[in-house]
Amino acid sequence: MIFDLSTSFVPHDTPHSWEYGAQSEVLLELHYQDLSVYSTTRKLPLSEEDGPIPTPQSLLDLIDPILARRDPNILPLVEGDGSAGDPASLGIAVLVASAATANDSARSENYRKLAEGQLDWSMNHVPRCPEGAISQRNDEVQFWADFMYMLPPFLAYYGAATSNITLLQSAYDQVRLYRQKLQTSSDTKLWSHIIGGSYEDRLYWSTGNGWAAAGMMRVYATFNNLRDPGLFAQTETWRHDLAEWVLEITTAAFTHQQLDTELIPNYMLTTDPKRNYPDCSGTALIASAAYRLASLEPSYVSQLPMNAIAKSRIAIFSKYTNITTGAVGPVVDPMDWNAEKAFNGSKAEVGHVSPEGQALVLLLYAAWNSYSSPQPSVI
Repeated sequence: MIFDLSTSFVPHDTPHSWEYGAQSEVLLELHYQDLSVYSTTRKLPLSEEDGPIPTPQSLLDLIDPILARRDPNILPLVEGDGSAGDPASLGIAVLVASAATANDSARSENYRKLAEGQLDWSMNHVPRCPEGAISQRNDEVQFWADFMYMLPPFLAYYGAATSNITLLQSAYDQVRLYRQKLQTSSDTKLWSHIIGGSYEDRLYWSTGNGWAAAGMMRVYATFNNLRDPGLFAQTETWRHDLAEWVLEITTAAFTHQQLDTELIPNYMLTTDPKRNYPDCSGTALIASAAYRLASLEPSYVSQLPMNAIAKSRIAIFSKYTNITTGAVGPVVDPMDWNAEKAFNGSKAEVGHVSPEGQALVLLLYAAWNSYSSPQPSVI
């Protein structure tokens, strides 16, 4: 089956803050790569030094209605349903919008102030542990692997946009502290899903490990694209650590690739059939991080399980994506990581397809496309 996956995404109702963030990142990486942290032509902060900044109209069309609906009396960009980290996932899109609308000073300033409010909330109002790790939840200190894709990339990007070494270090420190909390087994190198607070999920959820690896790559890419030579130099050891930590997760996860499905299971290191069913979401996100690492640090290619990653990628695109609807399955229910059965993707509708999974597969496509060819490709 050969088709352009970039046309296969089926829009779905995505009322959740992290889904907004994932969709905005898809638009940046797939359609506005030069405005993403993975740009090969622009440095950060975004500037017309690198040429006129294009208007990311699809991105603005996504975020403007979301921001228009927000409660103006809150600091986070959107309601997070109790999550402190998830609303920040929209932050990079808002900062890009501010830079791209600089010719409309009032509009640009509005985006900037909204991002500033999110930063204030994250840094000054969310609970932390004694070591300084910011909680994923508003009402208690709790650490989720998902957090890695939500807040640290925003902190890094805000630091890059304002040339602020303190925020750049905060992004790195959050990654470092979360790794200390969630990498519960030095043998496996995988991250537990949820630690601390009133409930835990100490098992190794593939999508959670994907959130962690892909989030770290976005922080790495932000540091790697810093315009200021002094700031770039100051992040050198951080970039090395981030690359090593992404390598840890990707190599560990792909040791659990199922030979028959060529996918990573929803939960690794368990024989429970209600948990270890094959899952495209986590597999795609972990693979996307690996391709990004291979693109930005080619010296890691020999250490990455590139053959296994390619098998998963080909299987997702050719076996598990409906050529007519673009729906992907099997994927874990995005609202219930403990769901006993995967969504099968048989229909492009609620209960059969995951908006999160759709986005993560497109992130894989964007990462692979960047790795394999500078020009748009078909699969």
